[in-house]
Amino acid sequence: MRKIISILAVAGLVAACSPGSIEDISPTADDSFSRQDNKIVGGSVYEGLPAVGALVYNGNMHCTGTLIAPRKVLTAGHCVSGFSASRMQFVIGPRIDQAQYVIDAASIQAHPYYNGSSITNDIGLVILKQDAPIAPLGINTASMNSWKGTSLFFVGYGVNNGYNQTGAGIKRAVWMDITGVSTSTFSYENPDKNTCNGDSGGPAFLKTSSGDYLVAGVTSYGDQYCNSYGVDTRVDAYLDFVGETGGSTQPDQPADPCNGETYEGRCDGDTVVWCENDQVNTQDCAASGKVCGWSDQYGYYGCVAAPQQPDEPPDQPPDQPADPCNGETYEGRCDGDSVIWCENDQVNTQDCAASGKVCGWSDQYGYYGCITAAQQPDQQPEQPADPCNGETWQGRCEGDTVIWCENDQVNSIDCGSHGASCGWNYQKGYYDCI
Repeated sequence: MRKIISILAVAGLVAACSPGSIEDISPTADDSFSRQDNKIVGGSVYEGLPAVGALVYNGNMHCTGTLIAPRKVLTAGHCVSGFSASRMQFVIGPRIDQAQYVIDAASIQAHPYYNGSSITNDIGLVILKQDAPIAPLGINTASMNSWKGTSLFFVGYGVNNGYNQTGAGIKRAVWMDITGVSTSTFSYENPDKNTCNGDSGGPAFLKTSSGDYLVAGVTSYGDQYCNSYGVDTRVDAYLDFVGETGGSTQPDQPADPCNGETYEGRCDGDTVVWCENDQVNTQDCAASGKVCGWSDQYGYYGCVAAPQQPDEPPDQPPDQPADPCNGETYEGRCDGDSVIWCENDQVNTQDCAASGKVCGWSDQYGYYGCITAAQQPDQQPEQPADPCNGETWQGRCEGDTVIWCENDQVNSIDCGSHGASCGWNYQKGYYDCI
């Protein structure tokens, strides 16, 4: 399962606070954290590194960010793209309902080439209206290309239960090892440890030999229930955007590592093709007895169960099912004094003269039958008009459109607009959207 570390709208009791003293917590105050036992999901509260704060939107828990300059907060691109700065605030404190400082945002900016479909260039900035009353933290400018296996310190205000989506608005932290590095992101797969919803934009710190904490990553996305893997944007790949000098520079137009493939993906026959971690991924659904299709549950293309088929379906459904009555109808017709009609897929005849009657139209029953000669109208209708001009109840396909006759009216459905195609429904016995 794949998904972005979603923006969390949890009611936060955020109120503007008068400036007060911030608890003096040095960067080394994380000694209580074990690299094996603690985690953001289900972990313990962490009150260190006050430069890491919560971003709230309309007073609700939204994302996490890190103060890297007196008025500059580093966060994820999806935390600011499409949002309004006038409704966003940076909250400093161990939890959003116990804010020590609340500072309004003056402006927000996602990376100019942030792509929400492929989740690339997922980095952004929040510019505050006034200087924050705490010291900002530095960023890592060294290349992370060889950092696989490096332990980083992750901090965020997200939920601590990925299944129930509860516990947001409290600062937590965890040590995790990098398990994969790509051009602009890195990933981590640590048992029982992960970032989760609301941690978006939060920092992954490198702790230097001198004890300083440098922002090396920005939380971007992970698996649906926050129990498998996570992905961060590499800060060293975006130094020009962040505003730092040195290190690698970002090209005017970052290359699309997936050449147009998106996170939602697509189907190529029975193969799913999608972009994740700056790489094009494929999965052969047929190998597991499934087909490629859209999942409403997860919001992307994946391997889904194949629709139920008959035991031995023909290679190609007939263009039109054969008419077992060769044009004869249920209303019937007269052939001299014989009635001819179609019923139960069979042509039936009845000799009215054998019972002293004649063939004629019955207004009472609405079809042709044997009636007494006195009942026969002076002028017998030749044949009631066909209101559907030859269209039948079984219907037919015209491209991806089903056309059929029902209640003396011609009806049609465009199957293509529903992501389906026109075909013969063996279970129902007529043409339908399948």
